[in-house]
Amino acid sequence: MIDPREKQKKETPEEESKLGQRILTPTRRDFLKGIAVGAGGLALSPLVATKTTEAIDLDYFPMKQYSQGEKIQGGRIFHDYRACVGCQTCEMTCTMFNHKEVNPSKSRIKIYTFQPTVFIGIVCAQCMDRPCCNACPVEPDSEGHRALYENPKTKALAVNVDRCIKCGKCVEACKTKRNGNIYMNVNGNPDGYCTLCNGDPQCVKQCPQNALMNVPRTTDGSYGAKSAPVLAKWAINTLYGGPKMIIDNWK
Repeated sequence: MIDPREKQKKETPEEESKLGQRILTPTRRDFLKGIAVGAGGLALSPLVATKTTEAIDLDYFPMKQYSQGEKIQGGRIFHDYRACVGCQTCEMTCTMFNHKEVNPSKSRIKIYTFQPTVFIGIVCAQCMDRPCCNACPVEPDSEGHRALYENPKTKALAVNVDRCIKCGKCVEACKTKRNGNIYMNVNGNPDGYCTLCNGDPQCVKQCPQNALMNVPRTTDGSYGAKSAPVLAKWAINTLYGGPKMIIDNWK
């Protein structure tokens, strides 16, 4: 008879990959595994039903983590799925600051839930090459700003609604080259871009789990610019150890 424990040991992914060692977060991972065990009757998500994806180490990225509330010029919001519990406080905070109402559908940061349970936060990646700004067809003004431009003070995105021609080119550029966070709102204006709340992101300050950080743009933003399903594959593999380990835990 085959020893399941020995089989699991053999099928466990290698301790190291080209992206760095797998994150070891026993408390949260054990909690999430417990959820998976309780949901043994449910089918696996298509995200993990096909083939094993490579685990990714968040600490692989050379970013200095800043404390909540510290202002950083030219930063970007970073979401740590290892700490996020899906409470959506960030979404409510975002809409209160930007739209003066509690309406998560208008939030510029979105929290998506995937199974096995993992929460992925998607927010404007503040791309270094600014594909959305470059796609804007409006002629630059005297300060060199198109309708969508980089705020010279905060180094975050900003929109001049009066100059915007509502063509949607910025939306298309974000969709094709980045995570597709920008969209056209009910008024036909670009939305979903992040202004970093005038350089002091409120979602970071209000997150009860410290799952959001305002970090300097020291990398090219290729990680943050990925879509939610892509990040979910990495997250599931990191937290659960991969599809095979999940199945073994259900036996």
